[in-house]
Amino acid sequence: MQMQTFFTINLKQQIFISLFFAYLCSNNILSASEQISTPSVIPPGFDAVKTTKGVTLYQKNTEYVQIVDLSKGASVKLLNGDITNAGKKQGAYGGDDPQMQRQTLNQAWLNLNSSNPNAFCITNGQFFSTNSQPATNLAFPVKVNGKVISDGYAGESEYPTEKLMLEINSDRADITTFNGRSSLYSSAAPNLIVGLHENADKSINKEVGRTFVGVKDRDSNGTYETVLIFNSTAATQAHATETLRSFGADKVIMLDGGGSTQLICEGESYITSPRTIPQMLGVVSAPKPH
Repeated sequence: MQMQTFFTINLKQQIFISLFFAYLCSNNILSASEQISTPSVIPPGFDAVKTTKGVTLYQKNTEYVQIVDLSKGASVKLLNGDITNAGKKQGAYGGDDPQMQRQTLNQAWLNLNSSNPNAFCITNGQFFSTNSQPATNLAFPVKVNGKVISDGYAGESEYPTEKLMLEINSDRADITTFNGRSSLYSSAAPNLIVGLHENADKSINKEVGRTFVGVKDRDSNGTYETVLIFNSTAATQAHATETLRSFGADKVIMLDGGGSTQLICEGESYITSPRTIPQMLGVVSAPKPH
């Protein structure tokens, strides 16, 4: 008799919880996609400052973390300035090494926003030569929509054993070891960007601008459906890595930093810099239902 009463109570609780959750969703108080894109544990001090379908921006002082749920229709786009010199077959792996127009992040945001009604954020991306204006070359490879647009100029002369690549598909992403030409041209991912291992020495212990990206397998099914993007005006590499891991990142990659680190979300500048840049990461939220 006691066992029967225990079951009845739990069943009522389950029904109540289900009905309550349905009520919240139907009244736009809480959407399932927003719940899923939120980490189970928010690190102390971080608060959500912007959120829409599939994406959330968290802030702690001058540190920011974007949570991008690719499985819910949000996306990460690899963007670049206009190519002014194709650099045909001059790349480190036999492909192209083009010069790309440098632009302010605000210009890049306006371009992203005009072509994507659900544009959420934009930040800096690939390492590049700061010695060339108004166009410059990328240090490491970038592939966009199935085409390698740059091999980069560095090749194996820089960080030969410390390169990683962020591979981006429509519904998942991954961070894997980069082994030169074979990795670049055999990857099935339509979009990828090569960066560095979290411990590669880029002023490793100095508190400078940092842009790091992580991937997370939220439901432990072997697929990394969540991308996390960290930006800070001043952080060590270890701190950037630890912050992403505190949000649940399973793997981490370092992109350009220092004076290149910048962030704009929904037209609002969070990290500014006078430096113009040739390549960026754009985040677009999932389409909203009509």
